[in-house]
Amino acid sequence: MKDEQLIKNLIKKGESEQLEFKEVVRKEDIAKTLCAFLNAEGGTLLLGVQEDGKIIGVDSAEKHENELKQYLFQSIIPEAPVTVSIEKIGAKEIISVKVWNGSKPPYIFNGEIFYRRGTRTVKATSADISKLITERQKTELHWERQPALGLDIVDLDELEIRKTIQDLTKFGRGKLFGEKDIEDFLLYYSLYRDGHLTNAAVVLFAKEPSRYLPQCRVRLTVFNESKTSNSYSYDKVFEGNLFRNIEEILQFFEVNIATKSKFLEKKWLREDVTYPKFALREGLMNALIHRDFSSVSGTVHIAFYPTHLEIINSGSLYGGYSPTDLAKSHLSVPRNPDIAHICFLRQMIEKIGRGTVLMIEDCKSKGYVSPKWISNAGSTTVVFTGVTVTAKADALNDALNDAVNDAVNDAVRKGTIDAVSDAVNDALIDTVNTIIKLSDGAAIKDIMDATGKSNATVKRYLQVLREINLIEFKGAAKTGKYYLTNQILKKIKAQK
Repeated sequence: MKDEQLIKNLIKKGESEQLEFKEVVRKEDIAKTLCAFLNAEGGTLLLGVQEDGKIIGVDSAEKHENELKQYLFQSIIPEAPVTVSIEKIGAKEIISVKVWNGSKPPYIFNGEIFYRRGTRTVKATSADISKLITERQKTELHWERQPALGLDIVDLDELEIRKTIQDLTKFGRGKLFGEKDIEDFLLYYSLYRDGHLTNAAVVLFAKEPSRYLPQCRVRLTVFNESKTSNSYSYDKVFEGNLFRNIEEILQFFEVNIATKSKFLEKKWLREDVTYPKFALREGLMNALIHRDFSSVSGTVHIAFYPTHLEIINSGSLYGGYSPTDLAKSHLSVPRNPDIAHICFLRQMIEKIGRGTVLMIEDCKSKGYVSPKWISNAGSTTVVFTGVTVTAKADALNDALNDAVNDAVNDAVRKGTIDAVSDAVNDALIDTVNTIIKLSDGAAIKDIMDATGKSNATVKRYLQVLREINLIEFKGAAKTGKYYLTNQILKKIKAQK
């Protein structure tokens, strides 16, 4: 189901406590409604839609989109996770503005507190305000906000924090900080409270989070047979912070998941179709962000079987949703709002409430069965039928390293490049790893941040990799990025 049809289906439902239409863009009215959504259960505001659901569109939608992002960020207190996007319905453009229920109520606009009463936005009564304050107090005691004893700021991954601060500047989704204002950043986003770093700070940024919270671990297993079998070809536990784990697991997916082939009768040719990357990434993100961290024995397990992939996280579906609700557009209610908000700032969470629907669409477009969700009291599982790995050897990830080593050694023998030391060869492998992790290509700055190397050093490594045809540059001189060549991708797969 395409985005356009999702919006049409949403409009057909009509206005409700969590959905409102507005014909024109009036910033003050929009801010009041969003403030009310934040103080209630969250919601969606569609601009360019009449009260009866007729779509009239918004002129100069892009201009309004940019102005709204800035205005809403500055006018609603405290800062709230607001998503503003342009949606196309036929030849018309409307603007979608979304929020989930806020974790820091009461939210205030222009010195006043607003609340949602059915389909109306009203000023909050004293009883409403009292309820909101009580909810705020409960939130303050939430697992994410509890102090992580024994953890100091020096135990955090400064590079990942600086990346987050850089993304704030790049995407404009929150308050801006200088790259050295790490403590101010942590304080502002409630990751550092009352002289203690919080559990959320451990999950997001700790160098060794499992030392403090063992439930941060993620296990990835490739089983040779069914669930009841103890035979597996690969089994690894990832013990990094959330961002590090995401990078390494997505790299594993990129290198090891099999492509799907289909036969085109009209052309008498075989066509290789890539696996549903968006769906798997979204399924992984959901498991890591929405898992129940409160249990010390809780975990995320990524399990490949000969016929399918399962991603399992601790905790049942949150927010009162059932598996069938995930097949349609719905409002996201994060179990861990602080963790989710930092991922939102880094643009790892895009369109709230539609991720699962888009997962279904991605699988279908690639010729795969729709993902299936299973939820019970202890866990939530998403099943991807037909998603499997290509390798059967223990050293699946060694395929990448072997491919780079072989290419470098071959180039040295042929005199294409001078001999390189083991340290330089390892650095070349790290550079290729970084390009794989960033599936949409890597800029020099991305590689500098990931490897900790200087601009000049990274450029040297890139030159070597280009000379031996491992990478190529695509795009304009200032905005282009580096990608792996088809030649090396085929070689990596062939070695597994």
